[in-house]
Amino acid sequence: MENTAVTGATRLRGSTVFLGFGAFGLLWGLYAAALPEIKSNTGVSDGELGTALACVGLAAAPAMFLTGRLLDRYGRPVVLGSLFLFAAVASLPTLATSMTTLVVTLLFFGFGSGCCDVVINSLAATVEAETGGRVLNRAHALFSVGLLAGTVTTGVTHAVGISVTWPLAGLAVVTIAGGWALRGRVPPRLGRAHTPDKPAGRRRINAVVLGFGLLAALAMLVESGVQQWSAVFLVDGVGASPSLAGLAPGVFAGSMALGRLAGHWLSTRWSDRVVLLLSGLVSALGVLVVASSQRPLVALAGFAVTGLAISAAAPTVYSVAGRNAPAERRGAVIGLTASIGYAGLLLGPVVVGQVAEFTQLRTAIGSLVVVSLAVSLAALLLRTADGDGRPSQ
Repeated sequence: MENTAVTGATRLRGSTVFLGFGAFGLLWGLYAAALPEIKSNTGVSDGELGTALACVGLAAAPAMFLTGRLLDRYGRPVVLGSLFLFAAVASLPTLATSMTTLVVTLLFFGFGSGCCDVVINSLAATVEAETGGRVLNRAHALFSVGLLAGTVTTGVTHAVGISVTWPLAGLAVVTIAGGWALRGRVPPRLGRAHTPDKPAGRRRINAVVLGFGLLAALAMLVESGVQQWSAVFLVDGVGASPSLAGLAPGVFAGSMALGRLAGHWLSTRWSDRVVLLLSGLVSALGVLVVASSQRPLVALAGFAVTGLAISAAAPTVYSVAGRNAPAERRGAVIGLTASIGYAGLLLGPVVVGQVAEFTQLRTAIGSLVVVSLAVSLAALLLRTADGDGRPSQ
């Protein structure tokens, strides 16, 4: 029974994982670049938008926690259902016309995103654990490429006077149709047959999940705080035109794609602790460049440096957690790690928005330097199962 399940999991191909991450990134890219349009449609202030954006993480965290456990139990139906759900709700925030409808639609968006996120990361972690290869940094790079393609598409639609609702709806149809056509590539179950965990092992894995989940939360706070306010900062902070501002999420996404490819290369040569240490230090430098910038091009350079550096942190976290998890509990472990990490996605936009409400947006962005440095500090203090910063096998 166990051998059959392992064989099925091993047949899960990296190309299937990459397609899932690419589609996820496209949907997120279209949404992220549409935030100035969403803000204009709803008439909300910076503080109100920051509060509303927190609903994405607020809904995603419990969705991830639940989805991970359902994934371990039911497998393929949860994979397909999560992908289809997110595709169906991704365009809803662009239809909002008030603070109330914005909050409701972002809750739906966050719930669908959380379900899809834990599924595709569990698929990637399964490939890593069963084959011994490294997939997650490259998969997350494909997410960033999709994010970049989505932001470019949004810029084109704005240039011709079309709402981003239409490309989002079209992509949703393509995603659902493609997922159904490729459903046979996903094994019925992702892990081995269930075997009871030893109490000591369960405690060790939960300690790893907690430590890396908190580290992921710090990294995601920087990532979401910079990315989701990048377009608004270019308009309000340095006086860029809306068309130029629309490039900011794309620049950030493109640099993240390169950073994750670099993270894949580094992870095959250095310890995970070194990768995380560099991620925090260099991203702090990028945030400082953004916060001190007076010209759009300088701000864009700061976004690029930040994205390049912080991008490798979350995939490294998921990789270590997934490879330390028992196969029959991998979905639950990834779900718990991701749900803890998503606290950062919840806090990032709202922290920046609320600090901006009482000071200015430039100061709010600059405050993320402290969080980036905390990533490096946490990497130095963190102890994995084998004690040297490398994932235990």
